[in-house]
Amino acid sequence: MIQKFVLTIACLLVILISLHGQCWTTAYSEGNGNAFTDIYFSTDSIGWISEGITGTGLYTSLDSGRTWAPYAAGELNRGSSIFFLDEENGWVTHSSRTIFKTSNGGETWEEFDFSTDDTRTPYDIKFANVDTGYMVSNYARVYRSVDGGESWDIVFENEDWELATLDFVNGKEGWIAGSISSGGPVRVLHTIDAGETWEEQLAAPSSGNGSFGPNVDLHFLNNQIGWFVNRTNLVYKTENGGESWNSFSIAQGGNAYAMRIFFINDTLGWAASTVSSSIYVTTDGGISWHSQSTDPYFNVGNTSIFMTGPDNGVAAYWPLIKHYQGGPADCDIQLISPSTTTTALQPEIKWHKVPGCVDGYRLSVGLIPGGTEIIGPLDVGLDTSYLLPFALLEDMEYYVNIVPYNHVHGLATTCGEPFAFTSVSCPPTTLIDTSFCGPPFVWADTSFEEAGTYLFEYMTPLGCDSVVVLALTHEDDIYTEIDTALTIGQPYNGIVYESDTLLTEIYAADNGCDSIVQIQLTIITRTQEPDFISQWQVFPNPTDSELWFRFSSRLTTVAALKLYDAQGRQVFTTDLSLHSGENNYQLKAIRDWPVGLYWYQLDTEEGRLSGKVLKQ
Repeated sequence: MIQKFVLTIACLLVILISLHGQCWTTAYSEGNGNAFTDIYFSTDSIGWISEGITGTGLYTSLDSGRTWAPYAAGELNRGSSIFFLDEENGWVTHSSRTIFKTSNGGETWEEFDFSTDDTRTPYDIKFANVDTGYMVSNYARVYRSVDGGESWDIVFENEDWELATLDFVNGKEGWIAGSISSGGPVRVLHTIDAGETWEEQLAAPSSGNGSFGPNVDLHFLNNQIGWFVNRTNLVYKTENGGESWNSFSIAQGGNAYAMRIFFINDTLGWAASTVSSSIYVTTDGGISWHSQSTDPYFNVGNTSIFMTGPDNGVAAYWPLIKHYQGGPADCDIQLISPSTTTTALQPEIKWHKVPGCVDGYRLSVGLIPGGTEIIGPLDVGLDTSYLLPFALLEDMEYYVNIVPYNHVHGLATTCGEPFAFTSVSCPPTTLIDTSFCGPPFVWADTSFEEAGTYLFEYMTPLGCDSVVVLALTHEDDIYTEIDTALTIGQPYNGIVYESDTLLTEIYAADNGCDSIVQIQLTIITRTQEPDFISQWQVFPNPTDSELWFRFSSRLTTVAALKLYDAQGRQVFTTDLSLHSGENNYQLKAIRDWPVGLYWYQLDTEEGRLSGKVLKQ
């Protein structure tokens, strides 16, 4: 008989890493690669885990799985399956073909041989009461004990089979699962007469990894409702005692590899697998499944799970023990960005992880509190940041709502008001209206050969496009004629001219246009007028509301009418279709112009008429 195990504080190993904001956190890390094989809780608080390769053998928890410590278990260093009928009575199978039994909650253990055949290794054990129990071995034997595990009789044997798991709902009715060959279909057999006869109920395709203990699992709530997994992406469910089965996919993409399954009622259950998101939960009896992140992920190999209730449980893989602490998600959201002040047009929304059991977050962005016009509600999983895929409208108020959830309890219900922020107000478009004569025209390190409208956009860190519009027009050299009269001997610019003289002066400008001034030293200043136009009148002058141009033309042709302000900037232009006879054109736009002096200019192919107008 193995004597009482001693638990000391010195041997208590508690993981130091807490995965903030996840339902599953690391409770124990062996660190030497040993494999935890099975879990069982004799009460809601007291749990047991076996280690099936090397090591101390049994581990125990006294606080519902939050912390674990190894026992000095002696011969129990290679346990494969654990079952407790109640707090006092429990059994552990051993890879050396022995059974260990306790009747006092693990204070002492008795050891019993169940087989003299050294090829048999026990995989799974269940007891219906303190006397009647069943066990399967890896090479196709089912054993039954009616004396609490002291002796065992074979009730099923087939050398071609590999048995992996069993489940009994009473002393007579139960199920076993295994396969005829590694990689072949995994079959579920049913008995209602304590193992005397067996009926095949299901042949499920295998993943090719065999049907050995950790790869196959059965779980029945009663004699009607049960589930089965065999290291594939499917969960099989029966609601009529195994007479028929329905299968449901666990993960999209088909890579769940579910190895253990556990239900606490007919709707809420968990499946443990060997992929990075290795725990899956269902709230509808197994029809639909959702992953629960367990980063760092559980490794491949031995897998076990045991739930003591909807908000507490334990899963174990190679060197790790994970503890599940459920409950409604906490809504203590703390936003990092954007702030409540002005923010970029395409912001990245960031927030702190929420403590407690959180399987993900729902994000929405709207124009009113709780609105979803912009985003959502969008499931972002356990990510705590989201970059908007598009730019928002500028200078507008937006509301961000982030709600944590877990799959068991749904969305958190204690969330406060959504966070508000205002998008940046971008600078207005800048218009540059200028002209040039001879190309090229150079602006902002860019050379232009032709007139036109050119757009320049400059991105700012806040996402605004600073827009500059260059309106570039082509102009001819400015030609001006000045007629003046001089008295005889009167100098002009220091020179005395004896007769009529035509002077030409050229003034260069930055835009390439030359101002050409011709001075006729004979008469008062005039411009060269086209000879087909007569009776030229511009009235009223001065004016405060409108301006009329009236003249007679001997030709039918086209002329251009332009007006410039006192600084020479063009403020108006239009083409006039002239017809033979009297022509009238009314300019109403002048009533909205600033007070000041304006120059008008009528250009035809034969010449130009010009003058000035005063706006009052």
